[in-house]
Formats: sequence, C-alpha cells, structure tokens
Amino acid sequence: MMLQLDALGAIIRLAGDLIDSTRFSDVTEKSELDYVTDVDLRLDAFLTEQLGLLTPGIPVFSEERAMQRPTGAFWIIDPVDGTHNMMAGVPHYAVCAAFFDSDETQMAAVLDVVGRDLYLAKKGKGATLNGSPLRLTSKPSTLGAISSGALDALNGRSDIYASLRATAKIRNLGSQSLHLCYVADGRLGFAISQEARFWDDAAARLIAEEAGASYHSFAASGNGDFLDLAFSKAPLRSLCAHPDIFEKLNRLMTPLWWADFERA
Repeated sequence: MMLQLDALGAIIRLAGDLIDSTRFSDVTEKSELDYVTDVDLRLDAFLTEQLGLLTPGIPVFSEERAMQRPTGAFWIIDPVDGTHNMMAGVPHYAVCAAFFDSDETQMAAVLDVVGRDLYLAKKGKGATLNGSPLRLTSKPSTLGAISSGALDALNGRSDIYASLRATAKIRNLGSQSLHLCYVADGRLGFAISQEARFWDDAAARLIAEEAGASYHSFAASGNGDFLDLAFSKAPLRSLCAHPDIFEKLNRLMTPLWWADFERA
C-alpha cells in the first residue's frame, strides 16, 4: 500500500486546528488523575474518519476505545497526548498517529499542537520536522525526561536516580510523544517512562529511531511479542535516548525494570 506522508501530515494538522478551535466542556476521570474530555472524543472520531478515508478497510485503533489485535495492517492513534496539560492550559500536548503493517510501524506523525511543530517519519526513509530532515545532534542534551510513574518507581532507588541526575537535569513535560520527539530533535538527551502505553510511544518511537535515537521497551522484551503486549494495554517501561548515553541508561534502568516485571 502506497501511503503519502504529506497526506497524513495534512490530516494531523487539521486535527490540531480542531483542538485550537474547541474548548472542552465535559470531563470524565478514567482512572485516578487520568482524564478524557469531549475534545479527546471529538478528535478520536475525526481521525478515525479521515484515516479511514485515506486507507479504506484499514482499522483505526485508539486509546479511547476497546482494542483487539488485528491480523493485518492498522492505525493506532492518540487523539490528545497530554490531556491533563490541555485541560490546565499547559502548552505541551500532541496529536499522534502511526500506521502498522507486518507488525512494524511503517509511517508516523506527531503534531506539537501549541508549538505547531509537525514530526513525520517513514520506516527506512528518515524523519522530518516541518518538512526539513531531522537528525540527532552530535552530542546528547543535558536535559532528560522522566515520567511521573518512573519517578514513583525510582522512589527508594537513590543510587539509580543519582546516576540519572549526574547525566542530565530532569524534566517532565507531561506528554510522552513529545518527550520522544524532543529526543529526536535534540532538546532532550533521554526520555524514560514506566507507564507509557502503545498509543503513547508508537508514532514518536519511529520518529526518534529514524532520526537516529535508540529505543527499548523492557516489558516488550520480557513479553516476547510486542503487539500482544501493546494490545493488552500494558505499560511499556520504555527508554529512548541519544546513542551516546543509551547503553549506560539501559544498564541503569534494567535492575529496576526487571524487578518490576517479575512482580507484575
């Protein structure tokens, strides 16, 4: 199937425009401190319709709906990655879409809604930022992102945290896809998440890897089948980093992730 990145990018930009023109008015707490709004659901419907028109017959899966692993190609979307930020007026949230075929991400888009930066990638063809080629900086940034869940997991492991802190100053911007894209464009040296799910990482992972970053899901390597894990909605326990520091960070996090994996 021949898919054009420009067509996907146009759809994602329209989705961003829809967020900009809409004020949320209804909020549901899915779980503790995890919300969905009427804007999320409106974006979900819009992307499902538009991607369905782009690729007729290809199912579109979303964070906001039940998912069952398909036998062929599919889309996975996150209508608003960073809903809590959007609700609070914090300018870090994104729209994400990834196309999978042969059990691998083939094409991906992430839009930084407020910054209007559009990240695109095609497997084996590289990544772009606003139409320009995107490659990692020669040296890793000395800023790193650690998610709330990963910070919780690090509680009591001051040794690991001290080593991470010696590598970079720590940030948590509240949008996993943007954390990964910021690794790709050099703003962050690494992004660590305990709780990211399939829809959080799917698009931005391809963008980061095509830009030259390294990525690892510890849960997936323990599970043996990434898509089985993905469609179970289990946390990925993921690390994305500049290659110069990836192995060091992977060694640091492995004891913590392995203990967590054995308890799960």
